[in-house]
Amino acid sequence: MKLKSLTINGFKSFADKTEIDFQPGITGIVGPNGSGKSNIIESLRWVLGEQSAKSLRGSKMPDVIFAGSATRAPLNRAEVEIEFDNSDRFLPDQPDELRITRRIYRSGESEFLLNGKKVRLKDIVNLFMDTGLGKESFSVISQGRVESIFNSKPEDRRVLIEETAGVLKYKKEKERAEKELKETTDHLDRVVDILTELKRQREPLEEQASIAKDYVEQKKQFDYYHLNELVLEIQQGRKQKAELDQQLKQAKELLAKYKQAALDQEEHTTQLHEQQQTIENQLDQVQTQLVTLTQQRERLAGKKDISEQQRQFQIEKIESLTKQIDENQHDRATLQEKLATVQKRIDELKREKQNLQHQIKSLSVDQNLAPAELERAIAKLTDQINQQTQQKMQAENEIHVLEQSETQRQSELAQVQKQLATAQAETKPLQDQLTAAKAQTAECQANLEGAEHQAEAYREKRTKLNAQIDQQRQNWYQASEIMQKAQARLEALESVAHNYSGYYQGVREVLKQRNHLQGIVGSVAETINVDQQYSQAIETTLGSQLQNIIVKDENAAKAGIRFLTQKRLGRATFLPQTTMRARSIDSRLLQQARNDSGMIGIASDLVTFDASNRNVIQYLLGTTLIVKDIDAATRIARAVNHRVKLVTLKGEVVNPGGSMTGGANRTQRNGLLQKKQESTVLKDQLKMMQTKLGELEEHGKQLKRQLADVITKDQQNATQVNELHQQLTAMQKNLAAIQQQFDEQHRHQEQLHRQLQDLDGTKAAVRQAELKKQVESLTASIAELQTELDDKKRFSEDARSTQRESSAKLNEFKQQLLLVNERLTNAQLQANEYQTQINQLNRALDQGKQSLERIQSQQSLNDMHGDELAKKQAEIEKQHAEYTAKVKQMRAQRDELHDQVADAESRLRRANELQQASNDDQRKASLQLGRLTSKLEQHLQELTETYEMTFEKAAQEAQETDLNEVQRHLKLLKRGIDELGEVNLGAIDEFERVNERFEFLNTQQNDLNNAKETLVQSMDEMDNEVKTRFKETFDQVATAFASLFPQIFGGGKAYLTLTASDDLLHTGIEITAQPPGKKAQRLSLLSGGERSLTAITLLFALLKVRPVPFAVLDEAEAALDDANVARYSQYLKNFDDETQFIVITHRKGTMMQADVLYGVTMQESGVSKMVSVSLADVI
Repeated sequence: MKLKSLTINGFKSFADKTEIDFQPGITGIVGPNGSGKSNIIESLRWVLGEQSAKSLRGSKMPDVIFAGSATRAPLNRAEVEIEFDNSDRFLPDQPDELRITRRIYRSGESEFLLNGKKVRLKDIVNLFMDTGLGKESFSVISQGRVESIFNSKPEDRRVLIEETAGVLKYKKEKERAEKELKETTDHLDRVVDILTELKRQREPLEEQASIAKDYVEQKKQFDYYHLNELVLEIQQGRKQKAELDQQLKQAKELLAKYKQAALDQEEHTTQLHEQQQTIENQLDQVQTQLVTLTQQRERLAGKKDISEQQRQFQIEKIESLTKQIDENQHDRATLQEKLATVQKRIDELKREKQNLQHQIKSLSVDQNLAPAELERAIAKLTDQINQQTQQKMQAENEIHVLEQSETQRQSELAQVQKQLATAQAETKPLQDQLTAAKAQTAECQANLEGAEHQAEAYREKRTKLNAQIDQQRQNWYQASEIMQKAQARLEALESVAHNYSGYYQGVREVLKQRNHLQGIVGSVAETINVDQQYSQAIETTLGSQLQNIIVKDENAAKAGIRFLTQKRLGRATFLPQTTMRARSIDSRLLQQARNDSGMIGIASDLVTFDASNRNVIQYLLGTTLIVKDIDAATRIARAVNHRVKLVTLKGEVVNPGGSMTGGANRTQRNGLLQKKQESTVLKDQLKMMQTKLGELEEHGKQLKRQLADVITKDQQNATQVNELHQQLTAMQKNLAAIQQQFDEQHRHQEQLHRQLQDLDGTKAAVRQAELKKQVESLTASIAELQTELDDKKRFSEDARSTQRESSAKLNEFKQQLLLVNERLTNAQLQANEYQTQINQLNRALDQGKQSLERIQSQQSLNDMHGDELAKKQAEIEKQHAEYTAKVKQMRAQRDELHDQVADAESRLRRANELQQASNDDQRKASLQLGRLTSKLEQHLQELTETYEMTFEKAAQEAQETDLNEVQRHLKLLKRGIDELGEVNLGAIDEFERVNERFEFLNTQQNDLNNAKETLVQSMDEMDNEVKTRFKETFDQVATAFASLFPQIFGGGKAYLTLTASDDLLHTGIEITAQPPGKKAQRLSLLSGGERSLTAITLLFALLKVRPVPFAVLDEAEAALDDANVARYSQYLKNFDDETQFIVITHRKGTMMQADVLYGVTMQESGVSKMVSVSLADVI
């Protein structure tokens, strides 16, 4: 078979329809990188059935459609068609011309055509299977395929030998056979599961059907006697009803009489109760008011004490302030007298100064009568001298005054400093006393606050303890009630367990006789223990098997059966310990189940039991798994192919075979295990409650002791609070007195500090220094002027002689004026000092008077408040006495009414007792009559509903007359029916249906087993065929490889080996090569070029053993150097007679061996085109 042509249309970069004709020999395809050469090979693989978009360098299959370019729009489909010449019947069942077409659309739809007819992908794959021409066969060889040979594992290389050997179809057949075997096995497992389930259903159904037939017969006889019983009881009931009607009439008359008497007494008692309640309410109101008055009285007493303490403090404060004010007023009067004397002296000095200034002025006018020019010069000099002399005298006088004032200031400063030192010395003890008093007061206040806080804590603790005692008492009552209920329930359960209630009659009778029957161990329910969380699941798993009786051996079981048979007491199932065999779950299924998080465990592992019963319990529970919920059950059931019984914690069941059981009844009934579990829980609960009651009683005693201790401590603390209140009051009073003394002393010090500031000599010293400088300057100036004056005077002695007398007098007056000015200045300074001290005393007096007025105002208010408190206290005392007397009177009235109420209640109880007794008689008669009437109605209704008869018709059909004999027969029949237990009337039909299906599935199981054996045999035959072909082909390929290697390499040697020669179905292939001049080593240890050439040699060996019609080589020689490329291309010529080669290459050595050469180019961006190529141009 030859490859004739390949037509590409819209596949990847081949946007236009492109047809490539292939000739015998070697066809070369060349072109630059990215031109689309490899797309030709991919189109060939795609049309031969490639399914992986990734291997075609895409993410999804529609990616092979031309995606468009800058100048072309995308296409909506891709199509590749390949044509073969099959005239040599390489494919025997196909015609001479063979065309395969594959299309794909943007929507993802695709189709295959074989000679124009639609076929499946599977048909194309099967067509080329084992021909060496498949999509992954060694006929399509790329550089990546070459690399995969030396990079892959030895196990992966066996695919090349398998394809060469043509065993892929056997492997496919084996895969199909394995799938069929799995399906057959699964089907067989399901049939086995269903058969197991049907067998489990069939056995009890057979027994139920037998019981149901027995039940129908006994029920017929029971209905006959029951009809007679109903007739006889109705006849007796009608007679009893007439008697009860008469008794009820008499009881009603007597009840009416007692009822009226009780009503009268109740009315009287109610009136007394209302009076009692009225007086109680009034007494509560009066007592509440009395408590309020007591509290008000105590608060007023406290306020009065505080008011008295404030009053005493205010009196002492007023006395202190009054004394201070008097002292300040006396000091001020003394200073005012001194100031008046000084002021009088100042006025006298001012008058004397004015007189002297007048005389000087007169004399100065006379001096002006001298000769004009000389006199003016002398006068000017004299004035200057006089002026400067006067300034000097004033400065000297001021210096003198300052020196005198400094002496006085130093004296006063020393006195003030002495007073200040004395005051400071007196302040230190006061400061210490004040600090100590404050500390003591703060400590006392803290102690008081602590004691009051402790009192509050004691009150809270008393309240809390009282609440705890009440809660503890309530808890004790609740616990006691719970224990009583639990005790009653436990007694009921123990009574049920002792009488074996809930067991079938046969089981119950055997268990009652266990002391007389040898070898009875007990029921299954008695011998196992289970946690409460698993009880419902285990009870559901066992069901009626909980009533099976475990015995020591077969003899004990036989003895039990004989006992039941002889006494006709029913049936029971016995489980001998010696004959029972444990059952378990297949380990593989168990492991699969345990892989699910919802798996809890095997049912037998979740119960506890005696070791002697292990086989019995394993038999009953060893094949059942307990799971969390129904979802987990369905998951695990699927995992184990529905071959295991699964039960959830809520009791839902997934049976082997897949059926599911679940739901809930309208009323909840406890089974045997749950009752046993409840008894165990109740016993534990009783022990716990007894312990808790003891703990509660002890805790109550502790709380009462704590309360008594808290009350004692609270009383002691109350005494301490009163003592601390008294201490605090005394300390506060003492602190106020010390604070007052300290404040007065502090104010005195402040006054002394201000005097020190006033006596500060810094300014006076500065002024004195300035004045001395001024005196020195004036003295020098006066001396100069005096010299000049003397010169002038020598020239005018004559003129001056006449004026000498007046001039001397003028100087005298001026000297007197200077002296007066000095005295006036001193007097003014002294007056200013007195005025400053008076002003300070005035301020002190104003502050003292303000403080005195404020305290006096507070004293007036406090006196008024004290009077009001006294009035209120007297009024409260009066009201307190009145309410005390009123309480005493009302208590006497209450006690009297209490005695009257007690007597009335006693009479009322007697009347009620008589009424109740009569009422009980009436109710008893009414109940009897009601029950009898109801019974008659039920009997009549039962006749109508059950037997569809009236009483008259039933009386005609009834033949029995002795009710006791009828009831005896009914009792025997009922016992027989009860012994049958729960009867399933549908079991007869259900058994026939299940049995028929069981027989059918049993036949089907045999057929499936036969089919399974046939498949296994067929698979063994195919494995043998694969092994034979694989070994033969491997030997041929190994021989060819060893022969070709030295030819291609120009020397050396190589060989193939099997990694596991004893396992031909799975063995890998190891390649060992020894290039010329090197040692033998594995393929992975060779250089890159050597590995590639070795892999190509192996491919040539495959072609030699199994020639194929054509082979595609996509740059297979890319890793070879030029010399090896030459050997490679030359060797292609050795095969081109039998094999048609399509070679994609960049190497000149390969191109030179090509018979036909095609070029691929992209003249238009993104679009590949085929062009003819000149071999000379390329080479």
